[in-house]
Amino acid sequence: MLESAIEVIETKKKPKDVDIAEAEVVVAVGRGASSEALRALAAELAELLGGVLACTRPMVEANIFDSKHQIGLSGRTVKPKLIFCLGISGAVQFAAGMRSSDCIVAINSDPAAPIFDVAHYCVRGDVGEILPRLIQKIKEGR
Repeated sequence: MLESAIEVIETKKKPKDVDIAEAEVVVAVGRGASSEALRALAAELAELLGGVLACTRPMVEANIFDSKHQIGLSGRTVKPKLIFCLGISGAVQFAAGMRSSDCIVAINSDPAAPIFDVAHYCVRGDVGEILPRLIQKIKEGR
């Protein structure tokens, strides 16, 4: 039997990464919600709803998210019970990856955004103004 001179100083458990394809609730962010503050609010919303945070391809290309969190033809296909699309225009590639969701809520300031063609609930306005109020209402309802 061989002896090793290696001493283990510390071990850390790697946090389990939730597969967005299996999530029942998804909060997805696009370029319209790309600021750090809005991403933090989106993460808070996902946590409040027991969901996961996802993104569009431009967010992966900007090295803001890992590709495991990307929805779309070049990402993952999701079919959650509820998906929030925050600041997402709704390009065909993204829409194809989430079109089968049970309930799609889209928040976007562009009234002509293609995401509104596939969403069940459409909120036209600034994500930065709507999201904090939505989070507050959810907290009050608890």
